[in-house]
Amino acid sequence: MITEAEFEQVAQDYNIEVAAIKAVHQVEANNGGFLPDGRLKILFEGHVFWRQLVKKGVDPYSILKQEHRDVLYKHWTRDEYIGGTGEWDRLAEAYKMTDDDRVKTAAVESASYGAFQLMGFNAQLVGFKDAFDLFFFLAEKELNHLKVFIKFCEANNLTRHLRSKNWAAFARGYNGPGYAQNKYDIKLEAAYNKFRL
Repeated sequence: MITEAEFEQVAQDYNIEVAAIKAVHQVEANNGGFLPDGRLKILFEGHVFWRQLVKKGVDPYSILKQEHRDVLYKHWTRDEYIGGTGEWDRLAEAYKMTDDDRVKTAAVESASYGAFQLMGFNAQLVGFKDAFDLFFFLAEKELNHLKVFIKFCEANNLTRHLRSKNWAAFARGYNGPGYAQNKYDIKLEAAYNKFRL
């Protein structure tokens, strides 16, 4: 777990309230980046897998079989989420669909990882060679999750919204335009108000 001193140091370095960082930490992965068995918390996104395959020149229809419809689909849906260790099974299924390295890379890019649920395809944006390098860095310790989260916020000009507690603007930048559907901004504000007391 991230220690209080580590939260405070990062907050001080970036002029952000500790409560604001803790709010995102709680809402994204319920205060923890690892499963009880020691593996990273992940969520596999089948629509992202579709998109990443297309970017790599792989036609998703060319590898889509009925048994893979739980991990490869064109549009976002939460219907296929399993949660917990089941998400690792979904990632493994996607990874093993073919021997094509492009497919394997796209699979690793299509999950979100750790305490702040950063998508694998953001690896280069936050200073890593690829999603595999990002994964191994996050697997070391939870402090690394916090470091990567701040890098992502800096790269996307989101730290200003954390400073001003503009939860809607932060939510839009961090989770996309559909954030309101899941009341992401409302959850963040509620968590912030809890931690600032």
